[in-house]
Parts: sequence; C-alpha cells; structure tokens
Amino acid sequence: MSRRDELRKVQAGRLSAQRAPKATQVKAEKICGLCSNYSEGAFSGEGAGSCRILKVKSDISADPPKYDLESTDGYQTMNLMDAGKCQYYEKMSFVDKDGTECSDPRYRRSMRQMQD
Repeated sequence: MSRRDELRKVQAGRLSAQRAPKATQVKAEKICGLCSNYSEGAFSGEGAGSCRILKVKSDISADPPKYDLESTDGYQTMNLMDAGKCQYYEKMSFVDKDGTECSDPRYRRSMRQMQD
C-alpha cells in the first residue's frame, strides 16, 4: 500500500468517527484541542490539526487505542475529537479562547505553540 493510500485510509477512519449519530454523541471530558500536544492546521477555523507525539497509524478512538510513535507524519485529528482514551493527553495550563485578545497575529494561539 502506498503512503498516499495509507493516509487516505486514516483520514476516512477519522472522519467516520466524527460523524457518529447525534443521539450517541456525548460531550467529551477531554478533547484534542485542549491538549498541549495538539497543533492547529494552517486554517485554524476548520478545526483540523495534528498531534506532536502520536503518528499517522495511531487510533485513539479504537478499543483498545493504538499508539504509533515511530512513523514520520503526525496523527491527524480534529479540535473537538474525544481524547478520553489517549494516554498522552496533557491539558494546557492556559487556553486562548478569545480571538480578539490582541491585534498582533504573532500572539494568536496558532503562533504561540511554535515558541519555545
């Protein structure tokens, strides 16, 4: 299987997990967007991002969860994806929820995560 086919398969699985019926959806205690290992994508408004620790073959929605730490590409996830089963979840100490916090875009959340 080519790398492109592998990525498509992973993305299809991620999207099907996000499209669960409304009746079965419950508000998650832990979500990927509040984890310190979550990196927003280039278009932060769409809610897509990746994990800095988990890699592409991981699946935190499986039972039991699968953790891949060896591949090269990060695990593609969504901002509101349930991270309740993820053993690498670390809640951020400060969460920027106000987009109008300041006018300088260097200090937006997506930029602050790149600082040391």
